[in-house]
Amino acid sequence: MNTWDEYQIALAVHEGGSHAAAAELLKVSQPTISRGLRALESRLREPLFERRGGINNPTDTGELVIRHAVRMRDDAAAIERASAAIGDDISGEVVLTASDGVGGDWLPHVLAPLRDRHPQLVLRINLGMHTANLAAGEADIALRWAGPGDQQSLFFKRAAIVGWGLYASPGYLDAQGRPATPTDLVGHQLVDWGYIDPIGWPPGPDGEAVRPEHVAVIANSATSHLQAIKSGFGIGMTSHRLARQSDGQLERVLPDHESTQNLFLVAHEGVKRSRRHRLVFDHLAEAFKRDAAHFRKGDFSVFRT
Repeated sequence: MNTWDEYQIALAVHEGGSHAAAAELLKVSQPTISRGLRALESRLREPLFERRGGINNPTDTGELVIRHAVRMRDDAAAIERASAAIGDDISGEVVLTASDGVGGDWLPHVLAPLRDRHPQLVLRINLGMHTANLAAGEADIALRWAGPGDQQSLFFKRAAIVGWGLYASPGYLDAQGRPATPTDLVGHQLVDWGYIDPIGWPPGPDGEAVRPEHVAVIANSATSHLQAIKSGFGIGMTSHRLARQSDGQLERVLPDHESTQNLFLVAHEGVKRSRRHRLVFDHLAEAFKRDAAHFRKGDFSVFRT
């Protein structure tokens, strides 16, 4: 194993949060991850991570390694993008569809550099929970939760592993109390989702998921759901990345509990034959890879300064 492989392993452990998640990101075995990390730590004579709260957190040396690994990956990606763009005259419209959370606060930031390089490119972003029929041409590229869909003509890749937790406003918890166990959730108010099944609520003594039994709000968008939690309606399950952007208006409830969901980047097979569509698809795939820690753990996005 060469040094760059070991740096990639350290970066994947950081972005995925665990050896198992790193193995999934790099599509290698978990023992390969462990061996590579041990070899790098042995050569540097310093540990790179310490385990806290079920997640591998980087040491000071680990932070240094990760910064260098990100720079190395970004430089390699920039070379590939520059090479692919030579002689290209990309123009025309690409239609993207996504939920209002990822599509509203993340997608425009990562697409801006692409548009700067290709000023004749038109990017149409349609937000909502409607599952666009890609085969019928309702959209060219979609960001989809849980699964890519069952159409045979689709191609896709898992874009991100998204970490979720329980959150509420400090004011609500001051007034109603802070749950210490999953069973304590029962008497609380629930800020619920109106379009998806319950996401990873913690199990009670019987193994069944426990949620607050009093529904206060049912929201059909990430924006309204998050605002309802911040406004003190009750406890809700939201992503760490959205909670991080709430400027202290949210407090983690039962912080040892965490859930994850997959987010997929999906397109119709015909997109492969279009340079502009493939360019956007590949650009987004690379952006998700660079921002893996943002989605998994709520780290600040690398695309927002």
